[in-house]
Amino acid sequence: PVRTWWDTTSTPTESAPGVHGDPQLVLQRWYTYMVATLTTAMSPASLRRSGPLPRLPPVCAQMSDSAELSYRELQRACKAAGLPAVGKAGELRERLLAGAPPPPSRPEVLEGALLERCLEEEAVQLLDPAAKERVLGYVRALLRYNARTNVYARSSYDKLPFHVADSVTLGLMISEAATPSSSVLDLGSGSGLPSLLLAAVNPQMHVYALESKSRKTRFLAQAGAELRLPLYTPITANVHEFARVSFVDADFVTAKAFKPLPEVAPIAAACVGRRALLHVPVSEAQVRDISLAESQLLRRGRFVYYREAVVPARSLVKRRDFGGGGAGAAD
Repeated sequence: PVRTWWDTTSTPTESAPGVHGDPQLVLQRWYTYMVATLTTAMSPASLRRSGPLPRLPPVCAQMSDSAELSYRELQRACKAAGLPAVGKAGELRERLLAGAPPPPSRPEVLEGALLERCLEEEAVQLLDPAAKERVLGYVRALLRYNARTNVYARSSYDKLPFHVADSVTLGLMISEAATPSSSVLDLGSGSGLPSLLLAAVNPQMHVYALESKSRKTRFLAQAGAELRLPLYTPITANVHEFARVSFVDADFVTAKAFKPLPEVAPIAAACVGRRALLHVPVSEAQVRDISLAESQLLRRGRFVYYREAVVPARSLVKRRDFGGGGAGAAD
């Protein structure tokens, strides 16, 4: 119905009954509204069979305030027209009016651009060829998996090289202080930043990735296998439930974008079985807001890490020692 209506109403001469305003703006709004309504009502299978709806031609140079669509309407219209639905409202509106996706739009172009930016990071350049390839392999695996299952915000792809470099820098710092038998516990591993990259930089080290969401630990296990990291162990568990029945004899604990900083150390202390060093990436804004002392910080280039020694806060009696390594997700 939308195709037929659009094809036969390409040059309206008057507004729809009961609607006032510029005819072109009315046409724009009606088309987008109908697309949004249809895509909401249709099943995903029906949408795949029908293919993308025709893209909007540039029917007007701009949309007035009175004719602006809601952000949700703009997103639905972009998806229906086969356009990227990520960005601010103004960007989505311009994309619809232009009728073409902004570069990079194809997955291979996006992947190439992100890989190139990751390679430009100083921390990545310090790695040996094998470790560098594991880091790039992680980025490829993340983009491929994220295309069908959301484990990393697509709207934050532009920040991915920064987070990769941040995680690699942390991995290099840990390797400088580690011994051959050292191990790492990462709290709230999410999409593998930093746990998978810690393992990529230190493949000889046991790395335990504690994450509550199973869709994310499935990705962590799959990526760990693809990168051939047999000592990388994802654990599907809530941190509090894990600490109640288990612990890890870790020498280092990491937590990136996990909890407010004051809450991290007590959780880490509840999860470890011996004294460990906690490393938490922080921003300069956090340093100012929490009034962190320089003696508590480690700085490497533009990256800042909060460091604190933690000791076991709970008895180890009747709790499982989650050690010994091994690959694959554990429940």
